Amino acid sequence: MMRLIQASFALVVLAACTEAQTASHGSGQKKPQVAASRPVAKVAEPKRHPDGRPLGVPYDAVKIAPAAWRTVENGKAVVYRQTAFGFSKLTEEENAKIQRMIDGKPDPSTDVPQGISVVEKEGKLHFSRITPFGPYHWVKEKTDLNPVESAVWDKAQKTAQTTMPKTTVPKTAEVRN
Repeated sequence: MMRLIQASFALVVLAACTEAQTASHGSGQKKPQVAASRPVAKVAEPKRHPDGRPLGVPYDAVKIAPAAWRTVENGKAVVYRQTAFGFSKLTEEENAKIQRMIDGKPDPSTDVPQGISVVEKEGKLHFSRITPFGPYHWVKEKTDLNPVESAVWDKAQKTAQTTMPKTTVPKTAEVRN
């Protein structure tokens, strides 16, 4: 008996819903619009000087790269480089070193970056670097190395040659009868 009442109630509700839908469509009324789940965020324009330079770059600075401006302060050449955290004030030498690293051509006399190690296994080089998020590992062929990786590999080979113990041939003892 209870199931019969539930089934008949469901039929009445279904009929009422379909009747309401046909009545609203038949009268020419539009369906209600649903609002977007999130409003579209407006991106603020970065503040700039009237001539188009970003704030933080001196007026007499000249653009030398996509994110670098050069000027002279107190008789010394200074470069303002834009970073993710704002502007960094560098000397010409520091800027040249950074630009070479960005271009993928580090200075050969530059020390090998700290924290990178390499091990040769099965003809491939296994690199690892310590990061704040844990160790980062990658594998490369010896022919596919970039300049930094080749510098690390050269340094590892040199240290392996200098730290290998020199083997001495033991003298055989003479046996006397």
